[in-house]
Amino acid sequence: MSGLDIFEELRYIIELLLAEYMFAYFFAKKKKEFGSFMAAGEVLLCIISVFYIFVRQTVVVYGHELIIVIVTCVWYIGLLFLTMFFIKVCFEISFSDILFIAISGYAAMHIEYVVVNEVLALGVWSYLQTNLPLYIIICTVSCGLWYLFIMRIFAAKLRACDGKLYEDTKETIGLFLVLLIILLFGTFTCQSVFRGWHQANGTENNYLGALMDFFICTLVLVVQYSAFRINTLSREKEIVKQLLYERQKQYQLSKENIEIINHKCHDLKHQLEALKHADSKDMQQYLAEVEDSIMIYDHVVETENEVLNTILSEKSLYCEKHQITLTCIADAAPLDFMSVMDIYALLGNALDNAIEAVSKYEEVEKRVVSLTISSKNDFLCIQTNNYVDEELQFKDGLPLSTKKRNRAYHGFGMKSMKHLTEKYGGTLVVSQEKNIFMLQIILPMPKEFVRLLKEKKKYDL
Repeated sequence: MSGLDIFEELRYIIELLLAEYMFAYFFAKKKKEFGSFMAAGEVLLCIISVFYIFVRQTVVVYGHELIIVIVTCVWYIGLLFLTMFFIKVCFEISFSDILFIAISGYAAMHIEYVVVNEVLALGVWSYLQTNLPLYIIICTVSCGLWYLFIMRIFAAKLRACDGKLYEDTKETIGLFLVLLIILLFGTFTCQSVFRGWHQANGTENNYLGALMDFFICTLVLVVQYSAFRINTLSREKEIVKQLLYERQKQYQLSKENIEIINHKCHDLKHQLEALKHADSKDMQQYLAEVEDSIMIYDHVVETENEVLNTILSEKSLYCEKHQITLTCIADAAPLDFMSVMDIYALLGNALDNAIEAVSKYEEVEKRVVSLTISSKNDFLCIQTNNYVDEELQFKDGLPLSTKKRNRAYHGFGMKSMKHLTEKYGGTLVVSQEKNIFMLQIILPMPKEFVRLLKEKKKYDL
């Protein structure tokens, strides 16, 4: 076992981990014990990598050439899957994104390996491997410069993804698995061509194997970047469509609210005019009608959160016109750790979906929507309930819309709520119990916010 053998094994695992970490760092959320997991994982994987030297020596002594090839392939593929598990332990990330990171990281690492190890050290400058310190310096510098170049291309786009690149669908996972198999098969085959020729012919090299290896990895990186950009652009297009749709809904809601107020004001003007000429017998009847007209202002809700007040006031006015009963039990203070836009999007979408679901029923007792907001321990709990008279179908934990018109927007609304929930490290669960559809959102509140909230409640008491 030489120093060069140890370096080559350590180099593979360290460069692969750095490449995968580089892709994950710019978009994935780190777990709480990230530092400890990172250090322990790197040490463990380095020890496992060095152990391969003893495995290889044993196989060379007792094994057939085909067995040596199989053991080598299985070992390095196994290390790749261990790094994928390591990334999953360190980051909050989907399986599709792990595959994306593994493929991109392996391709980036292998390009640098082909250029420095195969073309340079085994080819044009064979002296390099006899001078280990110089070899280490060149490997370190070339790896650093290459990874910086890759970061310049991917970093900005990855940051914009806000925690998730791909959804865990069968199609996405299947596509990435096929791409990973092609990548591994191509690189191992090309390496066999190059190294087999090198070992058989001494100083002569067949650079065709190295060239094909370089081409395959570069092509995979280009495919990964192109697919990633297409996915990002598609997501941005959906967001723009959703924003336009929401603006249209907001305009329609505002228009209806103004019509309600104008109608009530028109009635009030005539009722006041009638009061001027009413005798005492009709006075009580007119006063009751006036009181009923100004009851609209009872729909202006007042809680401890202004955003919630706005949402509830808007939805209450709409529900009052369309004979929908909207009930709300809300402890609004725990909402304050969220941004204004996130509160509006989350609660607005939740209520819109519930109101839309009950609007199709003619029976008044079925046109009921409830909203509950509370805090339990260090968690914010949001729940909406509404009536349904059909068995809902679910996909990826979300209900499938049975409404053909605007189905894409309805589905996107649920996905946007799930995205917002995951942004705050929470969970969104939808379920159906008999004829009641329930949407439950649980968000962990920041520790400092919880402390301040408890102090505020003590002060209020």
